[in-house]
Amino acid sequence: MNDKVVLKISNLHKYFGELEVLKGVNLEVYEGEVISIIGGSGSGKSTLLRCINGLERKNEGDIIYEGEAVKRDFTKLRERIGMVFQHFYLFPHRKIIDNITLGPRVVKRTEKEEANQQAYKLLEKVGLADKSDVYPAMLSGGQKQRVAIARALAMNPDIMLFDEPTSALDPELVGEVLLVIQQLAKEGMTMLIVTHEMGFAREVSDRVIFVNNGQIAEMGTPEEIFENPKDEDLKRFIQSIY
Repeated sequence: MNDKVVLKISNLHKYFGELEVLKGVNLEVYEGEVISIIGGSGSGKSTLLRCINGLERKNEGDIIYEGEAVKRDFTKLRERIGMVFQHFYLFPHRKIIDNITLGPRVVKRTEKEEANQQAYKLLEKVGLADKSDVYPAMLSGGQKQRVAIARALAMNPDIMLFDEPTSALDPELVGEVLLVIQQLAKEGMTMLIVTHEMGFAREVSDRVIFVNNGQIAEMGTPEEIFENPKDEDLKRFIQSIY
């Protein structure tokens, strides 16, 4: 992590009808930083990630990437920010290699051979080098999520967003996905991770954010958040987990 701010979120508001889901969120993300976002269901965690990536349209505020405010068109930003979802969203009728190469070939106009070579390297990276020619239905949930990570990495993003990447997995499959994310952290990838895995958040994060009622209620190092929480709701949240 260094002191370069790559992503700045300023006074971000999001409404769904009458319901205000994000209530003026402010956050600076530094290059190479890993931020875990924790909080109860419905607190606004996933909506925050989806607004950053333009999957949900913000109502107020600014998303500033590399010093430049992103206006209505998030297409360019999505090339720089990869996202991995709770439910893998792989194309069931396409082989794994084609799932990974589709983005680079369509969006970046990468030649097929080059895209394939990169995909094979990424499959090796996530421990699935032997699965390039199978279909998603032949994989376990953990394997599908690792393919989803490889697919996001194929776009060569500067930042990775993970929206509860292990919550749809059977417990015995969670570890294999977290290992891949830990490796990315060691390599210096900037990441924002919405997670319920508190041990993982504690181990991998530079900072942890507690989102409550649409706002960042507390932010600090893993030690500050888990060992010395100040916010009363955060204290209750941590006690409910442990």
